[in-house]
Amino acid sequence: LSLALDGAVARLPRAVRSAVARALDLPERGRRGEDDEGRTAAKRGLLVVATAMLFHHRVQEHLPLRPDGWDGEWPPAAPPACAAAGSPAQACRDAWRAILAVDYRPVFETAIAALAALPASPDAAQTLRELARSVEAIAARTAGLRHDLLGRIFHRVLDTARYDGSYYTSTAAATLLAALAVREDDADWSDPDAIARLRVCDPACGTGTLLMAAYERIEALRRAAGPMAADDEALLAEALVEDVLWGYDVNLTATHMAASTLGMLSPRTRFRRMNVHRTRLGRFEGQTYIGSLEFLAGGGQPRLAAWPSISQQVDEPPAEAEPPPPMDLVIMNPPFTRDSLRHDQFTRAEEQAIKRREQKVLAGQPHRAGVHLSGSSSVFLALGDRMAGDGGTLAAILPATLVTGPAGLGTRKFLASRFRIDTIVASHDPERIFFSENTSIGEILLVCRRGGGGALQTRVVNLARNPATPEEALRLIGHLERGDESDWAVVQRVPAERVEAGDWYAVNFLAPWLGDAFRDLKAQTLPLSEIAEVGPEGRRIRDVYRRSDLPTASGRRALWHHKTGVTQSMRADADSFIEPKHGKEHLADRYWEQRGRLLLPHRLWLPLARMAAVTLDGPVLGSRWTPCRPADGSRETEAAICAWLNSSVGVLATLAERDNRKPSYPSFSLDALRALRVPDFRERVEARAALAAAHARLKDATLAPFPDMADDPVRRQLDDAAAAALGLDAEWVARVRAALAREPSVTGRRWEGA
Repeated sequence: LSLALDGAVARLPRAVRSAVARALDLPERGRRGEDDEGRTAAKRGLLVVATAMLFHHRVQEHLPLRPDGWDGEWPPAAPPACAAAGSPAQACRDAWRAILAVDYRPVFETAIAALAALPASPDAAQTLRELARSVEAIAARTAGLRHDLLGRIFHRVLDTARYDGSYYTSTAAATLLAALAVREDDADWSDPDAIARLRVCDPACGTGTLLMAAYERIEALRRAAGPMAADDEALLAEALVEDVLWGYDVNLTATHMAASTLGMLSPRTRFRRMNVHRTRLGRFEGQTYIGSLEFLAGGGQPRLAAWPSISQQVDEPPAEAEPPPPMDLVIMNPPFTRDSLRHDQFTRAEEQAIKRREQKVLAGQPHRAGVHLSGSSSVFLALGDRMAGDGGTLAAILPATLVTGPAGLGTRKFLASRFRIDTIVASHDPERIFFSENTSIGEILLVCRRGGGGALQTRVVNLARNPATPEEALRLIGHLERGDESDWAVVQRVPAERVEAGDWYAVNFLAPWLGDAFRDLKAQTLPLSEIAEVGPEGRRIRDVYRRSDLPTASGRRALWHHKTGVTQSMRADADSFIEPKHGKEHLADRYWEQRGRLLLPHRLWLPLARMAAVTLDGPVLGSRWTPCRPADGSRETEAAICAWLNSSVGVLATLAERDNRKPSYPSFSLDALRALRVPDFRERVEARAALAAAHARLKDATLAPFPDMADDPVRRQLDDAAAAALGLDAEWVARVRAALAREPSVTGRRWEGA
């Protein structure tokens, strides 16, 4: 289908591509400053047409007798006849207008608007015929329609997630999250009325993947509760699509896909009762809107955008709709991307207006400390809190950085104050650290529940193997529900008081024992910031200095690179000359005053990395490294910190609070480096001297990469020194060393046997 769409777009003149974009209210420019001559917009538009063709295949056999008031041809022409007609565009329009006399407006009105932009030319006719052939091949595989085929098509064909944050939830992850969120004891699944009273909402529904998964979970629980007649199945589908499932999104083509996908489950559904809505994002008639987040404004309802209208078969929907009822389940994969990339489809003035509106809406939130604009995920968690009822559940796919590291602490505490944190699922499968198909960053599944008293424990599920299909996800759910052992996952129970305090670090290691070991270590250490200053960040150095391999006028030096083939021992050498950039001299001088002899890494590629800290003979700045300056200014303290951080317990402390954006390639912000746990060398003078002596003895020795640390004689000597200096059990330290060397994030390979 993607190839067919590319071929179709290539045959359309730019003027036609622009017309398609205008018909569907799509921006003709891909991203700020990027003009792709309307190709992306045209591809979206033709995908809408392809979706309508696919829906036409599905609905044709379910059409009723001639609708009242329709005096045209009935039944409408079938899809193959439309494709074979002299004018496929006209034949499709005629058939779809006839079907609109029954319903299905979100599907066919939008597609008719796209068709109207195409010229009556042989090229356009051939384009539609080829598209129809691709769709017919897909329609023959009807089983795929039950697992969000349209969503997969949409995100595979139109991958803009990096810029709009619309990461596509894999069907396996959607199945897993829905099964964790909707439990067997949540309702009497044999009672149709009880099911019809449920309310499930995705406020960032995209193509409806999670709504589809919720549908299938509820349907499976209904089937397990007792036999179902054919009429029961149809009534259940109608109730779910018309009453139970609610979705909001700012993307027209995505909501078109969501409505189409859900409609395919129940072809006789009345679409005028379907609760899939497009919300406005941007400036309209002098007002600024921020999509579903308008629910946070207090008035309760965002501005809803009407579907593009060509046919007059049904009335226009109101621009304002009633606020949704309190939800039993809010399930979502909220948009998240870098703040610098958000809203890049808008002009600078529009973007600033949107951000001002966001700030105004969020200013009045009662838990402002836990809600951040950047990336949007935490903002949508506040929205989920607003939409969930008294006994409601919040289920979300979130970036792993939100549940680890200092930056997400406010959000973690906010959630724990509003919900019982029921389940956290993290992936330790290096082949699939994510739950969204078009991203490569670490993610977690989170299920929170309200009501029913406080939870004594939170279940943390660390996956050695992340299910790749819905069938694998269901098998895993079976193990979790029965409490069976599984070679795919390690389950921990974390006390509620730890979770409420923001300690969600059980997700950081596949081996639960390592998390316990870190907590023991934490009780005997303190944050690095209490005995040393850390900074400036490497990016600040890159901003104000230029690098050279040759001597510069200032003679200043830096450790610019972190090459694992070069940096193999605790003693490093400066590898670059640096010179202040023109106009940045003042800042460059200020940063130069913060140089140091002890440097900490900005990022670590764990399968190859060897060093968690290095020392140099003279003070320098770093690009991929960050200077650390002990408060006492002594070289002995520098050496002791370096030896400690490169021991196995130091590596444990480094990895225990990493950000987990990419578990095998973590980055360390200044806050994360300042939070590193180290002994209080101000008080433990003998320990400081002993570790400094170990550093002097071993600083030029080559250390093995972290995956080989279990058998590394140099690391073992550092461990022995750390154990002796601090009174740690040597066998316990050796166990830490062996366990770290086997962690999937360290080896970069799946756990053996997974």
